[in-house]
Amino acid sequence: MKEIFQEYGGILITVVAILAVILVITAVVGTDTSGPIGSAFQTLVKNFIDQANKNTGLPTP
Repeated sequence: MKEIFQEYGGILITVVAILAVILVITAVVGTDTSGPIGSAFQTLVKNFIDQANKNTGLPTP
């Protein structure tokens, strides 16, 4: 076990760090609209479309 950590310790730490970063990004952004950034982006796009439709006189779907 000690030999494995001496040989591959740096690689293992790098892989764990990359997986942790991916996990944090997924937790913050979320999948679809489950996260705060995803829901904020959805609200931003919806408000933009509603305002564009209002300015052109089109009905809001």
